[in-house]
Amino acid sequence: MSFETVYAWIALHPHYAGLAVFLIAMAESLAIVGLLIPGVAMMFAAGALVGAGALSFAPICAYAIAGAVVGDGISFWLGWRYRDRVLSLWPFTRYPGMIARGVDYFHRYGGRSVLFGRFVGPIRAVIPLVAGMLAMPARKFVYINVLSAILWGPAYLLPGMAFGASLELATKVTGRLAGLLIALLVVLWFGAWLSKHLYLYFQPRAHQLILATFDLSREHPLLGRLTAPLIDPEQRDYAGLAVWAAILGVAALLVCYFVPADLVPVSLEAWRTPWSDYALIVFEELGETTAVMVFSTAVLGWLLFRKQSVAGAHFLWALVFALTVGTACRYVADNPLIDSHVLNGGVVYGFTAVLTADSATPRWRWLIYSGATLLVIVIAFARVYADTGEFLAVCFTLSFVLFWLILLGVAYRRHRDGDAPIAGLTSIAMACLLGIGVFAWYSHSVEEFSYRRPLLSVDQEQWLEQGWRFLPAYRVKTVGRPEQPLCIQWASSIDTIRSELVKLGWQEPRPLTPTQALHFLNPQTEISNLPVLPHFNQIDVDALRMIKSNGEGRWLIVRFWPSGQQLQPGAIPIWLGSVAFLEERNFLGILKFSEEATNGAEALEILSEELRPLRQLVLRVNESGQTVVLLPP
Repeated sequence: MSFETVYAWIALHPHYAGLAVFLIAMAESLAIVGLLIPGVAMMFAAGALVGAGALSFAPICAYAIAGAVVGDGISFWLGWRYRDRVLSLWPFTRYPGMIARGVDYFHRYGGRSVLFGRFVGPIRAVIPLVAGMLAMPARKFVYINVLSAILWGPAYLLPGMAFGASLELATKVTGRLAGLLIALLVVLWFGAWLSKHLYLYFQPRAHQLILATFDLSREHPLLGRLTAPLIDPEQRDYAGLAVWAAILGVAALLVCYFVPADLVPVSLEAWRTPWSDYALIVFEELGETTAVMVFSTAVLGWLLFRKQSVAGAHFLWALVFALTVGTACRYVADNPLIDSHVLNGGVVYGFTAVLTADSATPRWRWLIYSGATLLVIVIAFARVYADTGEFLAVCFTLSFVLFWLILLGVAYRRHRDGDAPIAGLTSIAMACLLGIGVFAWYSHSVEEFSYRRPLLSVDQEQWLEQGWRFLPAYRVKTVGRPEQPLCIQWASSIDTIRSELVKLGWQEPRPLTPTQALHFLNPQTEISNLPVLPHFNQIDVDALRMIKSNGEGRWLIVRFWPSGQQLQPGAIPIWLGSVAFLEERNFLGILKFSEEATNGAEALEILSEELRPLRQLVLRVNESGQTVVLLPP
C-alpha cells in the first residue's frame, strides 16, 4: 500500500477524515488524556490536508470544534460528578501537581480560565476538570466552552493550512512533494515525541528499575548472570555485552532466515521527484559503511585523545556489533529483515547521543536523544523512499537498534569513568556529520536522478490514425481526480516547439528564484510577474512551459511533457501538451499565486488558430468528447 492510496482514500472518504479529526480534538481536550495525545501535531496535519486541497475547511473545522466541545464537556462532568474524589482516582492520582496548578489558575482567572486555558500548554488538559470540581455553573461553562472551541478550531487548523497551501504553491506538481514532506514531518515529529517522552518517563525511574533488576536477578540466577554484569559497577560488563550481542545476533539471523523482508510492501515510487531523490540520498548515505566508518574513526580518535577508554570500548562494541550483524544477515538472506544502513546509522549515531547527552543538563538531554532519533528516522525513511530498503525491515531494524542501545547505554552509564561530560565530543560529532553530508551533497546532482524512460517507436501514419488514442488524455496527479486535459500531441524536438511558439509571441515565464518568490507575498503583483511553477505528469516534470497574453488582460500557459513515444523514421519525439488560461488565486490575503483553469477548450482554440498558418494540424476527438490537436513533423 502506497501513501498515494492513503491520500486518495482520504479524498474519497472525507467523512471518515472528519470523524478522525473529531476524535483527535475530543481526546486532546480530555482531562489528562490530552497530555498523552499529540493533538497539536495531528490538527496541524489535518490543516495541511485542507491547505493542500485534500479536505474541505468548513466540515473539518466543524468536526474539530465539536470534538473540542465534547472533550471539555466530559472533563467538566467528571469534575462535577466526583469533586474532590477525583484526586483519588486513576489516572488523576499520577498528576497531583498538574491538577494543583489548574486549581491555582482557575482561582486566578475564574471562568475566563476555561477560555484562556484551552490555549495554554499542558494546563489545558485539566482546566475543564478543575472547573467542574470547583462547581463552576454549568450554563456558564457551556457558553465559554463553545466560544473557546470556536476560536480553538481555526487557530489550530490555520498553521497547517498555510503550510499545506504553501507546499502546494511550491510544488503545484501533483501534490507528491507536499505529501512526501507532510509524511516525513509527521514521522519525524512522532519519533521526536516518542524519544522525548520515553526519556522523561524512564530518566527519573532509572534507579528504581536498576534496583528491581537486582532483586529479579537474585530470584532468577540465569537472568542474573545476563543482567548483573551490565548494571553492577563492580563487575566488568564486556562479557555480559558479548553474551547479549550473541543472543541478539542469533535472533537476527533466525528472523532474517524465516521472515521475508517484503512481507509488507510499501512504495513511495509515485511521490518520487529528482529533487527529493537528491535530498534524501544524502541522508541514506549517512548509513553507508564508509560514512559510518569515517564518523566512527573521528569519534574514537577523540575519545582516545581525551583518554576516555571506557567510552571508547563501548563505542567500539556498538560499531563492531552493527557491522558484524549486518554482514551476517546479508549472508543468510538476499533481502534480510535487518537493514544494514539503518542498523549502522542507528547504532553508531544513537550511541554517540548517549555519550554526548552528559554535556546537557538532565532537563534538556531529551533534545540530544530526539536529534539522534530524527537523524536515524530520516535514514530509514530515505531507504523506503528510494526502494532500497523494505518497510518491514526498516521498522524491525529500528526496534532491534533501540533494544541494543538500551543494553549498551545502561552498561556504559553504570561503568563509565566519572560523571563529567566528554569535552568537545558534541562539536566533533556535529562537524563530522556535517562534513559527510556536504561531501555526499556535492557528490551528486539533480540531473543524476532525472529518469529517462526508453522511447517506444511508432509509425507516423499509425500515430495519426489510432496511436494517438493510446497516449494519456489527462495529466496524472498523485492526489485528486485527473482534470488537466493533455489536448496537444506535437511531434518535434522541444527546441523546435520553443522557437515556433516564440515566433507567435509566447515567452518563457519568470523562474522561481528567491527574489521572484517575493512576488507571492505581494497581493498587487501582476500575474505576468508571478513565477510559474513546474507540474508533473506521473514522474515527468514539464520540459517546457510558456505564457502569452491574449490582449484582453488574460494570460495563457502551455506546457509539454514527454510522451514516451517517438516517430519513425527519424526518431522524432512526441510531446504531450496542455494549454489553459492562468487564473489568479489569493490565500487569506497573504499569498498570491496563479493556476491553470480546468476548462481549456477556449485556450486550445486560440492556440490552434495561431498554429494553423505555420503547421499542419490534425484534429481528433477522443471518447470523452475532448478535442486533441495532433501536430506531425
